Amino acid sequence: MFFYVYLDPEVFDVATEEGTFAMQSLIGILRGFVQNCFIAEFEDYRVQEAIKEKVNKIVDDNDRKAIKELLKIMKKRNRFIYCLIPDYAGEKSDLEKVYEQAAASYIDILLLKSAPLGTGIPSEIKTATLLNYQHTNFENGRASYACNGVTLKEGEIYEDAFLDQNFKKALRYASTIEICDKLYGPYFSANFIYSTKNLFEWLEKILFAPEKCKIVFHCQKPEGKTDSFMKDQIGGFKRGRITGIDVVLQFYELLNENNCLPHDRYILTDQIAVDFGRGMDFLNQLTHQNRDITININDLNQVSSLLESYRAGRLSPVII
Repeated sequence: MFFYVYLDPEVFDVATEEGTFAMQSLIGILRGFVQNCFIAEFEDYRVQEAIKEKVNKIVDDNDRKAIKELLKIMKKRNRFIYCLIPDYAGEKSDLEKVYEQAAASYIDILLLKSAPLGTGIPSEIKTATLLNYQHTNFENGRASYACNGVTLKEGEIYEDAFLDQNFKKALRYASTIEICDKLYGPYFSANFIYSTKNLFEWLEKILFAPEKCKIVFHCQKPEGKTDSFMKDQIGGFKRGRITGIDVVLQFYELLNENNCLPHDRYILTDQIAVDFGRGMDFLNQLTHQNRDITININDLNQVSSLLESYRAGRLSPVII
C-alpha cells in the first residue's frame, strides 16, 4: 500500500524548462506521493537541499507555492527516509550510488530527468521520467491502493507475506507505531495473542532502527487481571533486535454510555495512518493465514485528532 521512490532533483529543472504542462505533471505526481509514498534520501540530506535550491528558482508564484506546500507536508510527516549513503570521496555520482543501493533499500521506482543510458543500472530497478510516469505500472498500482485500499478474503495470504505486502514499507522507518483497537484488551486471547506474537516477530526483522521505535496499544481496559496477563504475554514477545523496544499499553475506561475509543481500528505512526477493520485478530492461528480484512489509507492528522478526542477516558499507561 505504501511505496519508496527516489526523486532526482534534476526533474525540477525539466519541469521548469518544458513549460506549464510539465510543471503541472510534476505537481500531480507529488500529490500522489503525499498519499502513499516515501522519498528515499541520502543520509546527509543532499536530495532535499538540491530540491529546495531548484524550487526557489521556479518563476511562477503559484507553481512554486504548490510544490513547496507538498514538500512541506512530506517533511512534516517524516516521509523522507534516510536509506542512501553517498560516495563522500566523490568518485561516483549520486545516481550511481542510487543504482547500487536501490534494491537493498526497497526503492520501487526512480523518477529521473531522463531515461538512463548504458549498463550502470540493474535491470530490476524501475525508472520513469515526467514524460512517461503516468503510463507506468507503478503509478497504476500506487493510485489503486490510494483509492481502493486492500480487501482480502479469509486465508488469501500467509502471515509474513500479508505483513510484508501491506505494512512493511509503512512501518519500517516509523519512530512510533500506535495501534488503536478498542476490543484488544477485553478480548485478548486466541487470534489476538497469535497476531500480536507474529507482529512482534515480524517487526524484529523489518524495523530499520528498533532502538528508536515505540509501540503503543490503545484499547479498553479489560476486567480482572487480564491487563497483567497482557503485560506478561507481550513482554515475552520482545526478543532479538526488539528486546529493548518501548511498548506501552494505553488503557481507556468508559466514562458513561459513550465509547471509550472509536469503533474503527487504526494503525498510525509518525508518518502514516491506516484503518484496518479486522483489528488485532487479523491472523488465524490455525491456518497461519490472514482473516478477512479491509485496509484503507487515512489522513494522519484526522486520525490523530480522533484518538485525542478520547483523552478524557485515558488511564495511566502501563509500560512493558
